[in-house]
Amino acid sequence: MRWFQWGSFQPVMRAHGSRDHNEVWAYGKQAEPILTKYLKLRYQLLPYTYSAAYHSYQTGAPYMRALFMDFPEDPKAADIPDEYMYGPAFLVAPVTEQGATSRTVYLPTGCDWYNYWTNERLRGGQTIVADAPIDTLPLFVRAGSIVPLGSEVLNTQQPQAIASVRVYPGVEGSFTLFQDDGKTYAYEKGGGSITKLTWDDATHQLKHEGAAAWNGPDNAVVSVVRR
Repeated sequence: MRWFQWGSFQPVMRAHGSRDHNEVWAYGKQAEPILTKYLKLRYQLLPYTYSAAYHSYQTGAPYMRALFMDFPEDPKAADIPDEYMYGPAFLVAPVTEQGATSRTVYLPTGCDWYNYWTNERLRGGQTIVADAPIDTLPLFVRAGSIVPLGSEVLNTQQPQAIASVRVYPGVEGSFTLFQDDGKTYAYEKGGGSITKLTWDDATHQLKHEGAAAWNGPDNAVVSVVRR
């Protein structure tokens, strides 16, 4: 279960092993709902992950990266081997100790952070003890982040709409959403569409420029995290 949680925040998520079956239901009744929870989260975050991957394609910078790359002015961030950023928004702190139900997490300085599961807002520059029961991967979101979330789909062959956009307030923020057919290499020739999302923290407004990313009124899909 811990491996699966960690895999949900990898560039490529695959369940390998020497077992005859690796489906989520093949691991028993205790594991199945937990694995399902993270499988659904992985699919929900596909628009975010896909956009982060496109940014890596453009720049060569990895979207799974050590903390010092995002926080070079924080000396503590240079010596943390078991936390990482997944794209611009998520700080992931995997649980690797057998039977552990909590772990220490350092939140880099320079910004506030939100506990993804509870929406609790925490200041940066501190080490906390994060609750980590067997169904919970310690996961934090940087203030100012804009996270597009996809509709529920059964596989990547199905078209996925943007179901909502979640904003974590506290500072100004931006996110470049990339969408294409999801099947071909047309993006190498300029295919696909780009939508620039920006968050105005003073007015609490989300704005977008470029291609229309969803149907319906702008405010129908926007949720601002409050705690």
